[in-house]
Amino acid sequence: MTATRHAIAVVIVTTCRTSLLRALRSVFRQRLEGGRIQVLVGVDCDPHNRLGELLAAVAPECPPHVTISLINLGYSTSQRHGGPHASYYGGSLRSALTLLADARVVVYLDDDDWFKEEHCARILRAIEGKKWAFSYSIYADGNTGREWCVDELESVGVGRGLYAQAFGGFVRPSGLAIDKLQLLHVVHLWSCAAFGSGDGEDRLVFAQLRNEPHGCTGVATVCCALDPNDALHARRVAFMRSRGVEYVGEAKRESSRAAPPG
Repeated sequence: MTATRHAIAVVIVTTCRTSLLRALRSVFRQRLEGGRIQVLVGVDCDPHNRLGELLAAVAPECPPHVTISLINLGYSTSQRHGGPHASYYGGSLRSALTLLADARVVVYLDDDDWFKEEHCARILRAIEGKKWAFSYSIYADGNTGREWCVDELESVGVGRGLYAQAFGGFVRPSGLAIDKLQLLHVVHLWSCAAFGSGDGEDRLVFAQLRNEPHGCTGVATVCCALDPNDALHARRVAFMRSRGVEYVGEAKRESSRAAPPG
């Protein structure tokens, strides 16, 4: 692959929840044996005016091998917030940040999820000679950071898991890496929606990826914060209990897909 100033780029779209701090710190902990990491933070909205406070808290912790690129347009491009793009969850931000990234390999991270320390290094190895790659996920508590168990239900790759029949499998964005130069025809789909509820952009992307050459790290290196308000939450809890995990209900936390007031 053509050399750039960064070995890998991490795209985070945020509504400026406090969980953004944990997401960023997990990127800061990545080690790439001399490689540099760019993290692109795109602000969809900041309903509680937290952005300045969050940046002030985390910026001094940024290590020399990580570059933070902040994109704050001052408006949302999502139809939900008055913009033109169908995706309710960031509008065109994820597409735009992918194109702006100073790296061919782009990984994604929801602002309430977090990486384990070896994630970027492993996924860079997995994508060598391929167009995309993924890592398995871990169901985790978004409040405490507790890891419950490996997700063997949903984000498990092509032709596997709960969505094998309906969608040909699935990989959640936080587990995904793409070579953007080989997949430019896919990047715009992050700004679209598969369903009238404004979501499903990840299904549209995966529908294109599943027929392309890909790799897998073979291990779980992404912690996925469970949302008790999600329609699939009961199914996830039942799965965890089937694996012997004594799941304790989480306290209410800020929704990952909340609209700003007004």
